[in-house]
Amino acid sequence: MNIADALSTTPVSSVDLTRYVAVPAGGSVGETVGLMCSTGRSSACVVDGEELVGMFTQRDILQRVIGRPASWARPIRDEMTQPVHTVRNAASVADGLAIMNERWIRSVPVLDDDDRLVGNLSFYTVMGTIGNLLTSRISGSIGEPTVHHGLTLVDFTGLHTSPPVTFHVDDPIELAIHHMRVRGLGSVLVIDDRENLVGELTEFDVQTKIGCAGANLEETPVGAVMTANPISLDARSPIADAIHEILEQEVSHVPLTGESGRPVGVASFRDIATFVETTLETLG
Repeated sequence: MNIADALSTTPVSSVDLTRYVAVPAGGSVGETVGLMCSTGRSSACVVDGEELVGMFTQRDILQRVIGRPASWARPIRDEMTQPVHTVRNAASVADGLAIMNERWIRSVPVLDDDDRLVGNLSFYTVMGTIGNLLTSRISGSIGEPTVHHGLTLVDFTGLHTSPPVTFHVDDPIELAIHHMRVRGLGSVLVIDDRENLVGELTEFDVQTKIGCAGANLEETPVGAVMTANPISLDARSPIADAIHEILEQEVSHVPLTGESGRPVGVASFRDIATFVETTLETLG
């Protein structure tokens, strides 16, 4: 069995669905963000009794909360994302991946046949499933192209990735957040005077270091909030290496560098997921 077949036959109910917190619709934004930070989760399922009514993610924190103090006391139902795109627990991991790609999301709540929330399928879980399959060396017959071969042999020069958006380490965090908002970015890269990569600013950094700490956006430099010395890959690295780093570092983006060591791109979960789904359609 190859990886394409394995993802298509792995039910959602068999993988880790615990990467979320559940919060009541009447709770406040501040309470929700605090719970997300204390548990290290990037998404919250908003419930009214047993009914799922919305989602609130680190993207919502970036877009709707940061720099807007009045939002903290508002009910989470006023700031959550709805309607929610869900998947049944009897569906396959490949079905969940398709929803993530189609809807441009990184998290899909899981419902049972009675529409009760039973968990959350995160992109970490999808990448973890793929990583486990790679480790297990699942492949087809000799000479048959498989997803396994594609992930270990195709490098990022043959994959659509995002160009780097960079900020100097001394730029105000307010400027970086503005660009992340208007351009829909999950991360930006941070460089020094020589344009060398020294850090990465992610939505998770914004959630945990600003959302929970209340930093002054105008006076705080990017360097004070970024993740310093992020793991990066040469652009000629195989896709499988990026999957390994995403799982090892628990990140959603991996900076890519050229021969000079300067950033040339960013490999995101989205880029990898799109490639995997395309391969599934071709080989599955």
